[in-house]
Amino acid sequence: MLVIGKVAAQTKNIGNGLSINIPKNYEYFELTFEQLISRFPNIDYINLEDWGVGMNSKIIVIANKKKSIRLFEDLTTVTGLTKLKDEFYEPLLELFENPALIKILEKYVREKFPNSELDNLTEEELNMLFYQYFSDKKFMKKIDIHIRPLINKFNSKYEFDKITLIFNLDKSSSIAEEINKISVLDAKKILNDLIKQIIKESPKDPMAKELRNMKYKIDKNHHGNLYLQSNWISKNSLATDQELIWTSHNNKFFFMISQCYKKCQTTDFLNIIKTTNLYIKTKLAEEEKEKQIEQSSDVVSQIKELKKLFDEGVLNKEEFEKAKKKLLN
Repeated sequence: MLVIGKVAAQTKNIGNGLSINIPKNYEYFELTFEQLISRFPNIDYINLEDWGVGMNSKIIVIANKKKSIRLFEDLTTVTGLTKLKDEFYEPLLELFENPALIKILEKYVREKFPNSELDNLTEEELNMLFYQYFSDKKFMKKIDIHIRPLINKFNSKYEFDKITLIFNLDKSSSIAEEINKISVLDAKKILNDLIKQIIKESPKDPMAKELRNMKYKIDKNHHGNLYLQSNWISKNSLATDQELIWTSHNNKFFFMISQCYKKCQTTDFLNIIKTTNLYIKTKLAEEEKEKQIEQSSDVVSQIKELKKLFDEGVLNKEEFEKAKKKLLN
């Protein structure tokens, strides 16, 4: 069932025994993979089945702006994609055929890649070029007059502020099962080795540079499953804060990313995920931990008091052991 609309603050069941918290007055969008396939029959999902992608897998979007939800509505319908193509993609292609803009780009390429031309850059050079484009303020200022109208048009239609995207898969995966057998220590080593390999193979690729600066945590959550959590802020990104988590529940994969754009300072990551217990440092988990500590301290105090009564002869040994056993149980 397709679900769209503004909701009061609530805890919502999203399937697979998981519930998320939705902040008050946020917009909610939900689409199953079955609905997506019905709209785009040519999507080939066979290779995704091993990862647990089934017809009831869900794409969920939570945002504090209706315009943010509108983008996902358009991305997941044929008519919406057609509008995006006509209003933004085609004009973008035309924009990069503008002689004045081409002249600026060619000059920039000559400065950054003296032995190359704009038309014959390698894929790695193109990645580097686009990365440098959007992190070079002087360059962006030069081309702003050409691209600003299109950017403003996009922003007026699809406004971004606080957005959370969730993929909640519906089928058990042997891959998830095998991953959860790996120790935290081994998982950290595997990820570190993978990052080093990517950097070694493409040392100049901007994505490799991002991975080098990536801050992440691998641990096991309250369900005993491995999770990868990261605060990942790209220098050339419009987002001011990004938090993501990749984990599983009942051997079904779960992915969530919360983003905060220029108008806000922090994401809704902890607020939304806390009711799932998929992330060990949620507020709910910390409260439970504090409660357990308080209860443990209380038990210790009571046992000390019983020992004092035993030492003073108020309780005999049998009474002391019986009372202690009752407290511990």
